[in-house]
Amino acid sequence: MSMKTLYKICVSGNAPSVYPTDTFFGLLYYGRDEAIEIPKIYPYSGEWGQILSTQILERDTYPMPRVIYMVWLSIVEKKFYILRDRLQYDKLERLWQQKDEETQEDMFTHLVVGMAPYGGVAVWASGNKKSVLEGWHLGKETTVDMETFMGGDSQYSLEEYCNFYINNDSDLKDVLAQNGLPSRHLFDKYMQQFTYRYLCIFEHWDEDNNKWDKTNQDDVVPTFDNIEELLVDGTFDKLHDDRLLNYHQAGKPKKLSLKWHIKKSEYTAYFWFEDEEIRAVFDRFYGAHPETKTDFMIRIDSEKNKYELALYRYGLKEPQVISESAYQVLVFKNKFEYYRSENYDQPKGAWIW
Repeated sequence: MSMKTLYKICVSGNAPSVYPTDTFFGLLYYGRDEAIEIPKIYPYSGEWGQILSTQILERDTYPMPRVIYMVWLSIVEKKFYILRDRLQYDKLERLWQQKDEETQEDMFTHLVVGMAPYGGVAVWASGNKKSVLEGWHLGKETTVDMETFMGGDSQYSLEEYCNFYINNDSDLKDVLAQNGLPSRHLFDKYMQQFTYRYLCIFEHWDEDNNKWDKTNQDDVVPTFDNIEELLVDGTFDKLHDDRLLNYHQAGKPKKLSLKWHIKKSEYTAYFWFEDEEIRAVFDRFYGAHPETKTDFMIRIDSEKNKYELALYRYGLKEPQVISESAYQVLVFKNKFEYYRSENYDQPKGAWIW
């Protein structure tokens, strides 16, 4: 093998909790006959983009993979898919050369391969504080003999094999009974990325006139500390490097965490977004132009516990306010609960992420 730059790379498989998968094989090729295997677990099922399966590899470092080749089973569809595609090699190499400025450790440690219904495959570069989408790949249906798939044990048909798992997962069974299979383009929508930045604005809420007023010169102005995001496309950013305050490519929001302080008091606000509603908001606002530079505005009056989210782009007379029904809010002041929205129903500890 010719001399190539070597990187510390772990690999993980992934699938959404309500759309579990199983692999026949999964390989990330870095040479003609040399590859890193996606570790098998049965089934892949968890939060989209999360590291689910890792294992001790034969060696510590590898050249960056260039090709993904895999065959997997979508359990809820009862169908096999095959994918052979090139990875964005240059992009991955650039990411693996980044260091955490605080610790000087590698920013990215894992390649995560997510398998979605209808043959969609996401590949993420992931680390402790950040993950980035390498790409969204599309496989196609294929057939696999069950005896081969089961390693010579052919006691199950494909139907029986899938039903065995579905019938032993009560949550999955209930979801399928109530909703059936997802829309064919659901995950295409999940993986869309848009151009926006967060604008955190501290103002006064005028309840009588139902409007925002700017702070006065004599007011004690809150000081912004940091913001973190977890997105529908499976990516997240917890770096606190202010990149999120500049225009960047990002998916629709799933969770946000925002911190600020007023004198010696520290505040943390958490936002959880309702899946269907926030997707509809972004689809209506961006339309066919996801590249439109947009301000994701977060207006805060912590004294009156008023928190308003809105989207704004050049040319609009005023920001498009996001309905409060599209998200839930929980705020802590000095580590004690300070406010929760009326629709808040998250489980205990949901703010830990």
